[in-house]
Amino acid sequence: MKAKYLMSALSLIALVSCGGGGESSQASSSAASSAGGVTNITVWAGETEDSLAYVNEVAEAFKKAHPEKEYNFTVKAVSESSVSGDWAADPSQAADFAIAADDQIPAMIKSNLIQSLEPLDRYIEGLSDTIKTRNSKESIDMVTSEGKTYGFPVSASNGYILYYNSKYINKEDTTSFSSLLAAVKRASEQYGKNFRFGFPHHSGWYLDGWFRGAGFSVLGEAGSTTVQCDWNKEVNGVKGVDVASSLVKLAHGEYKNQWTSQTQALLMTQIDDAQPNQIIATINGTWNYKRIKAAWGDNTAATVLPSYHVDEASKDFSMQSVKGFKIGIVNAKRAKTLIDSAKFAEFLTNYDNQILRFNSLSEAPTNTEAASKVDTTTNPAVKALDEQWAKGAFTEKVNEAFWNPSNGLSDQLCAGSAGASASFITSGEGTADIVIDKAAVQAALDACVNALSGN
Repeated sequence: MKAKYLMSALSLIALVSCGGGGESSQASSSAASSAGGVTNITVWAGETEDSLAYVNEVAEAFKKAHPEKEYNFTVKAVSESSVSGDWAADPSQAADFAIAADDQIPAMIKSNLIQSLEPLDRYIEGLSDTIKTRNSKESIDMVTSEGKTYGFPVSASNGYILYYNSKYINKEDTTSFSSLLAAVKRASEQYGKNFRFGFPHHSGWYLDGWFRGAGFSVLGEAGSTTVQCDWNKEVNGVKGVDVASSLVKLAHGEYKNQWTSQTQALLMTQIDDAQPNQIIATINGTWNYKRIKAAWGDNTAATVLPSYHVDEASKDFSMQSVKGFKIGIVNAKRAKTLIDSAKFAEFLTNYDNQILRFNSLSEAPTNTEAASKVDTTTNPAVKALDEQWAKGAFTEKVNEAFWNPSNGLSDQLCAGSAGASASFITSGEGTADIVIDKAAVQAALDACVNALSGN
């Protein structure tokens, strides 16, 4: 089904005259005020250079496809993971259209920040049915609330995997964090360099994947100011303090000089050969595949996330990945651009542009026809993410209250920029005999969970 645009002057006059309450009247004023003149649309496109380039390319194609109007697009770099908070912080400066991680959507629906599609069917014929029928059911379920559709599925690759430089690291070395770090150390000695493994910190998103592997969970209902989290408890005979300590040991134990924890963006600045502490393995998403490929060339390899060992439980657990989507959303409060933004959203997420996104950003389509036409096995990152999701993945359902406490805890547990110290260490830092102050780790977990629960 293809959406058709109903924008004749007579129909607009009739619809505006009908008035009505809620979203329909807002859509009416949008349709009337966006007719004629230059239509300015601000887009939040994600934070990478490639994502900005992709959206700009689609915007130019959209303008050529709609010569009946003059459009001006302002494309800004805003992380898909921070859209909800950035939007709510200053709605007057928010985008007309944004691409967001799916975990951002529920809170934005509750806050009435996102336009639902069904009222727009009056102006873009068949819009809601088009979006629902051309995308996977799983992606549509993520944007559906109380029978209404609140977004345009963009891609099905919102998760993370392990990248490694196969010039220095063998596939068999990637099964566990300890064997991976040992391989990084061997390569450093062999090549006379200071190679590193990069773990993203200041991110509850990645930290949650660490705890999920051992059976822990997080849940933050949309619109709530609290989050349910059991990281400081015992689950299935495993204590959260021991899981957290395993991360501290990796960051500060015998492979301390092979471990670096920084934000994802900073990690990407250290993957080039010219860097003095070059990263030759890191956890990241498919959206940075091209950047990594540019640095490592044919040595670029990707695989599932490694396992980590919890001494006290005498068990190995594999880090898990979020299984999610990227979603296009339209600003419900931006009356003058509402219809045009929805047109652009429909265009950006159609068959052709999801194929383009796969080729440009290594993000798999949600469009079922496009998904059937691309060979995801030709892209190492997308192939690895498919394997990771089959092995171990979870759906992130959190609200805005989750991020600050969990980001802070991440900084504490996995900080280790080649020599940094942590308050959790009793003795033996930098050795295999490192001793962790469990009381201090437990206190940090309790503080995070108390903040999440509002205590």
